[in-house]
Amino acid sequence: MLADAAPVVERLGVRVADTVSLPGSGPGPPTLHRRHDPVGGTACDGVTRTQWWQDGPGRAGDSAGLFATLGLLDTVGLVAVLYVVATALSGRISGTTGGPARYAHSLIPIAAGYAVAHYFSLLLLDGQRTWRLASDPFQTGLDLFGTAGDLIDYTAVSPRMISLVQVGAIVLGHVLGVVLAHDRAVRVAAPRRALVAQYPLLLVMVAFTVGGLGLLLG
Repeated sequence: MLADAAPVVERLGVRVADTVSLPGSGPGPPTLHRRHDPVGGTACDGVTRTQWWQDGPGRAGDSAGLFATLGLLDTVGLVAVLYVVATALSGRISGTTGGPARYAHSLIPIAAGYAVAHYFSLLLLDGQRTWRLASDPFQTGLDLFGTAGDLIDYTAVSPRMISLVQVGAIVLGHVLGVVLAHDRAVRVAAPRRALVAQYPLLLVMVAFTVGGLGLLLG
């Protein structure tokens, strides 16, 4: 879905595939949007897997790509707005400036957790096609490594294990995000304001957690 929507999004000026920069690379406005894209993008991917989407926008025929693009823009935009508002409030409470950039690194584990949750089973199951394609990359009947006829083993990982990994990745990603945000708040805010300054971002991260788990269950 992301691959189909990306060309339209690129023309609108939203870069979906930007690499998330590391905390020490000088966070600021040019890199901030890159941390929203993985979170919003995987959230949108989760929405398209729900029964609601499959029975609605996903069955729109030629318009399905347009709906996917709009959905991608909406989810990335929603994540960005919630994050910017929460960090701006945290900055106002703590009396510091540059709130969104200061806390941007806290989104990295959340994005990683979303990615693991949504693509873990894809890697272990569909990833087995790699050996078949490597053995006969152009579908000409070659069998370079003797794996062209291998079948995908859908029992390689159980549904229970997939569910545990998905829930664990989302919860752990958000816990790490909260820890990173707490650490930054303690460093930049006055002691008596540090605790209260964390509340807006904490609420948003809880909302992200509930939303992520809801998409998995949906």
